[in-house]
Formats: sequence, C-alpha cells, structure tokens
Amino acid sequence: MSSCDSNSGFGVVLFQSTQGAIAAEKLLVSAGVGHKLITVPRHLSSSCGFCLRFAWTDREAVEGLLGQAKLGVERIVAL
Repeated sequence: MSSCDSNSGFGVVLFQSTQGAIAAEKLLVSAGVGHKLITVPRHLSSSCGFCLRFAWTDREAVEGLLGQAKLGVERIVAL
C-alpha cells in the first residue's frame, strides 16, 4: 500500500474521493494521529482534490487504521 522511505519526513494518503479523505481525517483525529488535510500535489494524482499529510514515522499507525476502514484509499506515498 505504501512506497519506499520518505526524504522529507512526510507521507500522504491519496483517496478516490473527497468523502473518503474527510472520513479518514475524522478517523485519524479520533485515534490521536497527527496529520493535515491538504490539496493533492498535481504530480501525484488528479483523481481527488484532497489528501492527508502525516509524519512518515506514523506510517504503520496510519496504514493500520485506514487498512481496516473502507475509505477508498488509492495509495500511500512518501514525499
């Protein structure tokens, strides 16, 4: 589900829909995982306007939480 190591220390979760991104944000808030809802960098995707940026050190927690929910995760990418 994810790519290789992050150079910037951040990763993003790309979604198939805006609704999925918003639902994932609520899930991460309730789990106490730090993140930020941002616009998708155009070099990554154009299918949904929003993605979630998170600290790459939280990758396993993010993958675990989102892997259990059916939110239309497209992929997780290191920035």
